[in-house]
Amino acid sequence: MSSYRILIVDDEPIIRLGLQQTIPWGKYQIEKVETACDGLDAIRKIEELGGIDLVLSDVRMPNMDGLQLASYLHKNQPQTKTMLISGYDEFAYAKKAIQSGVKDYLLKPVDINELESKVNSLIYELEAEQNVKNEIRQKEIKNIIYQQIYHFPQETVNLNRYPDNRIYPFISSVKEYEKQTGKLSEQDLACFNQQWKGTIEQTTEKLGFDAVSIFVHRNQLLTCLIEPIDSEINPIQVAEIITHTHSNSFIWSDSVIKVMDLKDKYNQLKTVYDYLPLTRERDVIFSNYQMDRPDSQIYPFEVEKELIDTLFHRKPIQHNQVENWISALFDHFRSHSFLLQEVQDACSHMLSGIIKEYEVLLGEISVKLDCHFFKELDLILFNSYSSLQHLFEQDVELIMKKLAYHKVEKADWLISQAEGYIKEYFRTTIKVQEVADVVNVSSNYFSTLFKQKTGENFNEYVNKLRVDEAKSLLINTPFKVSEISKQVGFQEYKYFVSVFKKFSGLTPTNYRKLTAIE
Repeated sequence: MSSYRILIVDDEPIIRLGLQQTIPWGKYQIEKVETACDGLDAIRKIEELGGIDLVLSDVRMPNMDGLQLASYLHKNQPQTKTMLISGYDEFAYAKKAIQSGVKDYLLKPVDINELESKVNSLIYELEAEQNVKNEIRQKEIKNIIYQQIYHFPQETVNLNRYPDNRIYPFISSVKEYEKQTGKLSEQDLACFNQQWKGTIEQTTEKLGFDAVSIFVHRNQLLTCLIEPIDSEINPIQVAEIITHTHSNSFIWSDSVIKVMDLKDKYNQLKTVYDYLPLTRERDVIFSNYQMDRPDSQIYPFEVEKELIDTLFHRKPIQHNQVENWISALFDHFRSHSFLLQEVQDACSHMLSGIIKEYEVLLGEISVKLDCHFFKELDLILFNSYSSLQHLFEQDVELIMKKLAYHKVEKADWLISQAEGYIKEYFRTTIKVQEVADVVNVSSNYFSTLFKQKTGENFNEYVNKLRVDEAKSLLINTPFKVSEISKQVGFQEYKYFVSVFKKFSGLTPTNYRKLTAIE
C-alpha cells in the first residue's frame, strides 16, 4: 500500500500547526505532513521534496496567494492534488479555482470531518491514478522483456521509456524432464507447463512482486521479477525462499539488473546452465558461478576398450558386464566433471568406434544405426548424467540386438536420415525431391518407402511438424498468427489456417484462446 505526503500552506502559524497536529493523517496513508507560510514558500518546499501528493492551501496569503499557487502547480506539478480553503463564500473564487486545477474548495471555519472526508476522496483518486500508471508500467516493461528475448523490431517497443527500472531474472528447469514428461499427451503437457508456471508466479506474488514468465525452451522458464517502485528486491532472500518452495532446478541472476540489460544477463544464465549438473550437492546455481576445470577432459580409453571387448570378443555377450562397463563409464564422467555436451561427444565417439568394429567383424560397409547419440540431443531435455546414461544403454542394447541378427535394416536407416533432415528443415520450402537427393534415392521410391515406414505421405508429415511448431508458438509467444505462419514454413496465410484446422480441429486464433494461461 502506498503512502503519501501533504503540504499545508497558510500564513497564520496557529492554523498551520492546528491542521498539522489535529487530524490523524496516518489514518489516510499520509506519512509526511509539511507546512509552508505562503505560495512561494510552498513551491520551494515542493522542489526540495521532489514533488508532493496533496496541497491544502489558504487562498488569501502574501507574496503568492492560493490561486496563484494552484495555477503554478497545475502547470508544473499536474500530478499534485490541490484543495483550497477560504473565508470568502464567492462563486468567482470557486470557478477560478476549478480552472486552476483545484480538486476541491472548503470554507472557513473548516469542518474537520468534511476535510477528512475530502482528503480521503483525494487519496482514493491518487491510488486509482497510481494503479493505472503501474499497470501501464508493468505492460511496457513486459514488452521490453519480450523484445529482448524474442528480438521484436525495436520500433514496436519503447526501449527508452523505463531505462532505469530494475528486474531480477532467473531460470527454472524441471529435473529429469524427459523422464517426467516423455509419456504425457499434448494436453497433459500443456497442463504440466501451466501448473509449473502458475506455482512460480504464485510464489513470487506472495513475496510481493509482479513477474513476467516466458517459456524460452520446453524445459526452461525464464521469470523476471519486476522491482516495485517503492522497495527493492533482495536476490539472496528471494532465491532462498523460492528454492525451498519448489523442487525444480534454478539458475539465478547474481544481482538485480536494469530491464535494458536483460539480453546480456539471459545469455549469461544460459551459459551457466551448462554447469548445473556438475554442482552435485544441489540443484541451484548463480550466474557468476565459476568452476575450476581442466581445459580438456580425460577420455575414458580403458573403459571403451573393455566395453568393445565385452561386446565383440566374448561369446556369448555378457549383459551384466556390459552394464557394469557402462556404469563405470558414467562414473568416469561424473568424477572428472564432464559437461553434458562433453558426455554426448564422448558417447558419440565411442559408439562410432563400436560401429567400426561391427563393420570389420561382419563385413558390413557403412553400418548405420538409429542411435540417440548419432543425433543432436537436446541437453536441456536430457539434463542429467542419468538420463544420458539411460540413452547410451538403449543405444548399446540396439547394437547388441543387431549383432544377434547380423543385420542392418537399410530402409529403416534411410527413413531415419530423411526424418532427421525434414525435422531440421521443415520450416523452409522443403520438397520431396530435395529429401530424396539427400538420402540418394529417386523421389518416387522415397515417397513410397516413406509412406510405408511412417504411415503418412510426405506433405502430411511436414505439415504435421509445422502445425506442432505453430501450436508451441501460439501458446508460448505473443507473435501474431500471420507471423507464426511464416515462421513455421507456410507461404500463404489462408493455407496455414486450413491445414492447422485440419490437424487440430480449431483455427489458430481459437487454439490460442483455448490454451491461453491466465
